Amino acid sequence: MSELEPRLRQLVADHLDIDPVRLTDDARLGEDLCIDSLAATEMTLVIEDEFDVSIPDELREDVLTYGDVVTMLRERLAARRT
Repeated sequence: MSELEPRLRQLVADHLDIDPVRLTDDARLGEDLCIDSLAATEMTLVIEDEFDVSIPDELREDVLTYGDVVTMLRERLAARRT
């Protein structure tokens, strides 16, 4: 199993000050996790710093759930390797 998801889960949970159990694949960022646009931007910056990736604004617009965050990060890391 990849170390990515548990590391991301803890990072996001710490940043949002929530229980990591709440971070399910289908947890909606706005409705379920109460993340507004400012919190989403801050979370993106934290993820970029931790994983040394760049996440363009247009990609963030398509991220609606925690599962989308995981998928987007995996894709960004894979793109960095190529």
